[in-house]
Amino acid sequence: MSKNHRKVVAMQSVQLSTIQLWEHCMHHWMEAYWTGLSIKDAQFQVKKFSSTKYKSHRCIPETLAHIFN
Repeated sequence: MSKNHRKVVAMQSVQLSTIQLWEHCMHHWMEAYWTGLSIKDAQFQVKKFSSTKYKSHRCIPETLAHIFN
């Protein structure tokens, strides 16, 4: 299997929506660095754009829990 064929197979295994979400997140990181922010300041800036705010990595919001019930 050639290197290019493996790349094509790998890209086909990822959903387009996942790629779009990753691209959107990376845009915020690039924007933070372009404005000259430090790493910690860039992390804080990117977190402001996060669409989900979890208080704990072991808990999910009630609204999300109801979707799966």
